[in-house]
Amino acid sequence: MRPSRAIPGLLAGLLAGLLGACGEGPRIEGSVSPLLDLRYERAEAQGTPDEVSVRFITPQGAGENTILKVTAKLENLPFAPGTPIDLTEPLGAPPSEVQRGEVSRSVLDEPVRGFPRIARGTLTFQKDLQPGTKVSGDFHVTFVQGTDVYSGRTLFGRFEATVP
Repeated sequence: MRPSRAIPGLLAGLLAGLLGACGEGPRIEGSVSPLLDLRYERAEAQGTPDEVSVRFITPQGAGENTILKVTAKLENLPFAPGTPIDLTEPLGAPPSEVQRGEVSRSVLDEPVRGFPRIARGTLTFQKDLQPGTKVSGDFHVTFVQGTDVYSGRTLFGRFEATVP
């Protein structure tokens, strides 16, 4: 076979693969993505006097999977739309290991595994979390170095979330 005939077939296959990948829907990015499926269907933001969070969700039978949830405790911090919340800020007096931020995941038939402490990270909502509205925002997290499979890895993304 001549090389010139193989090239159009190769290009067509490559193009089909790229176009197919575009239709996967939204996903969370970062160096954790080769280890976990981070595609989601919708995002949901919630706020209480104690904490704010964004949750990335996919349906699972009659229920749902939380692909990723990023939470910020509001202890001694007034919520201010458009202002990044430092997820690494320690809460409590030393030697407290409690941080303002937390990352979690709850997926059916997947072992529960905690994420390491956050080395760097912020969570931002662009407006107040009023029920029945949509809010845009973003987050980024880098986990501390260590021996955990997620150590030193990153997660980040922009979102438009519904506030239930």
